[in-house]
Amino acid sequence: MKLLHKDIEKDNAGQVTLMPEEAEDMWHTYNLLQIGDSLMASTIRKVQTESSTGSVGSSRVRTTLCVCVDTIDFDSQACQLRVKGTNIQENQYVKMGAYHTIELVHVEKASEALAIDILLISDKLFRHQDVATRSRYVRLVDNVRDNGGTVRIFSSLHVSGEQLTQLSGVAAILRFPIADLSEPEDDSSSDDE
Repeated sequence: MKLLHKDIEKDNAGQVTLMPEEAEDMWHTYNLLQIGDSLMASTIRKVQTESSTGSVGSSRVRTTLCVCVDTIDFDSQACQLRVKGTNIQENQYVKMGAYHTIELVHVEKASEALAIDILLISDKLFRHQDVATRSRYVRLVDNVRDNGGTVRIFSSLHVSGEQLTQLSGVAAILRFPIADLSEPEDDSSSDDE
């Protein structure tokens, strides 16, 4: 993990700006965050608009949100961090107090950008205890295949599968570089109001 900015007071209040560089950094972030902390991140938000004729459309926009952390969940299999909280800085897309979820395992973002040439995934993720997690990885595999990518499933009983599992269980070889993947901000969101 790279420390980009640090401003800590003598009473330990302050702020830090971090950039994860590998999957394990999500575990470190999980251990740093506490309920009640403020987390600022750039995120993709689905916004509904109404035209002058009354028709409703939706689009996805990138916006920066600052949430007061209510819940912190860490998926150790995917090295994925999910932070839920209420928005504490209103902007043009999100009202103050709106509930928001910020999710940090870059591979899904690469899939959404159609950038994955080869997906490497451990079979252990398809046997995860949480059904929603299993379904998420099945959708990821289907999405990569539907977009012309190749999927390689590694057995967790083989040394290569064990090594992949230690790296989060999922990795990808990209068709082209994606700048957003190097930023800690590229997370999905949902409005749970």
